[in-house]
Amino acid sequence: MELKWPWLVLLLTLLLVALLAVWVRTWRTRQPAGASYVAHAARLRALPRYQVLVQRRRLLGGFGSLAALVACAGGIVLGGRVQETQVIDRDEATRDIVLCLDASGSSAPWNSEVAQEYRAIVDELDGDRVGLTIWNNAAISKIPLTDDYGVVRDQLDIAQEAFAGFDEYFPSEEFNDFTAGTFIQEGPDRSSLIGDGLASCVQRFDRLDEDRGRALILATDGEQRGRGVFDLAEAADYAADAGVVIHVITNPGEPQREGDLAGLQAAAETTGGSFAELGTGGSTEEVVEQINRLETTEIDRPPLVQTLDRPRAGQVLAGIGVGLLVVVWVVQGLIALAGRRSS
Repeated sequence: MELKWPWLVLLLTLLLVALLAVWVRTWRTRQPAGASYVAHAARLRALPRYQVLVQRRRLLGGFGSLAALVACAGGIVLGGRVQETQVIDRDEATRDIVLCLDASGSSAPWNSEVAQEYRAIVDELDGDRVGLTIWNNAAISKIPLTDDYGVVRDQLDIAQEAFAGFDEYFPSEEFNDFTAGTFIQEGPDRSSLIGDGLASCVQRFDRLDEDRGRALILATDGEQRGRGVFDLAEAADYAADAGVVIHVITNPGEPQREGDLAGLQAAAETTGGSFAELGTGGSTEEVVEQINRLETTEIDRPPLVQTLDRPRAGQVLAGIGVGLLVVVWVVQGLIALAGRRSS
């Protein structure tokens, strides 16, 4: 902690001391206006009632003076601006992971469980950047790549709740809100465009000029309806050219339809990734193990220096002083009111 303007604190302190000295000198040498001299005043001062009134006045005056000094001290501290300098280490790991989630109707019933699987994977990571993209026949980024795992976990919790509310005919409002923008009704019926979804997730990787490990965790049932810009093999080649390793977690999808599991497994093998089925166990551990095998180096970045105002001490002092002054004034008012009623 340090003061931004220590000279102002010194100046205000000297000014306060000077004002106190003038006030004390004036108080000691003052001559009350309209004073009358009374003989035998010692007898009056000896009366118990007189002594009680004098002690009360001195006590209230002392408390009032103390409160004023505390309030002034708080104001002086605020005027000097207490600051704290923080040095934040910005070294980071060089691995990026994109969670690539199929939000189509055939995968939606399973995605609440997929969100839990994603959460388990994220809990095993440390220092890597993570992003989340969901898609049907269009893709939207729910989380850009970030190392703020709290944000990632919050979004995965929202995803779990949203997909838990899926119904083919009456989906919940949470589901509609979370998947808004992933399905565009234009032209022929097209949904769950796996190749386009995978390519869109690959495009979410940034800082392409840096030598970073990049992994993509694709969760889908492999059931595509209609044709997109990319087929699955083309999207896998696109990912391989970008240096992205694809890990696939498949779900059972719709019972009456079979997904392209062979194509998904081939996509994972093309990039050196893994292939697992949801609920068979071991998928989380295998994906994390594969991610940890990606080569990583620490990027040394200059530390971030931040200077933050810390006004709390001054605020507390000023608040205590003002509060004590209010208490003194209230007590004085109550005493005066009681005296008027008794008379």
